[in-house]
Amino acid sequence: MATREREKEAEEEQMTEAQRLTLLEKSMSLNRFFLLLLAMLIVVTLSVTITVSIISAMDSGGDSAKTAEIVDLQKKVQELRQELQATREQVAVLNGEIPNIKTSIANGSAPAFQRLLLKQEASYQEFIRGVKEGMYDLARMVPGSRTWLELYNEKMDRALQFSQERQRELQRLNTGGVLIEPGG
Repeated sequence: MATREREKEAEEEQMTEAQRLTLLEKSMSLNRFFLLLLAMLIVVTLSVTITVSIISAMDSGGDSAKTAEIVDLQKKVQELRQELQATREQVAVLNGEIPNIKTSIANGSAPAFQRLLLKQEASYQEFIRGVKEGMYDLARMVPGSRTWLELYNEKMDRALQFSQERQRELQRLNTGGVLIEPGG
């Protein structure tokens, strides 16, 4: 062994500095190439391993969870269909009852009573207007009656106004509309 070492030393002494440098660069270049190849191999192996583990995890847990969710959703859809069918049946029954309800409302006493009250208010207003005219005529015939005419005129105007308000409310109830006050 000692002889081999001496031979290498002899060869190294015979080589020039540039030759040694070239030989060293070649060996370093080769070493770099192998290290780069080894690093790429490790990266590829690692990525393949991670990809396979992710895919296998998704396949095993994903299918059972998705299947359970699908079964639950199918049950909910079936329940909603049954509820929809029940609701449709109820709507059909109620639609069948609507004509009977309309007939009983039209034939009921409330609309007839409202019409009667509207006529009564109209005749009451006509009566008040007639009394006011008669009082005016009487006041023109009797001297010094201006004060009592003004006093009773205010009371008659108030009674007429209340009657007109009742008539508007009855008309609103009759039509089912919103009461619109005059001047408002």
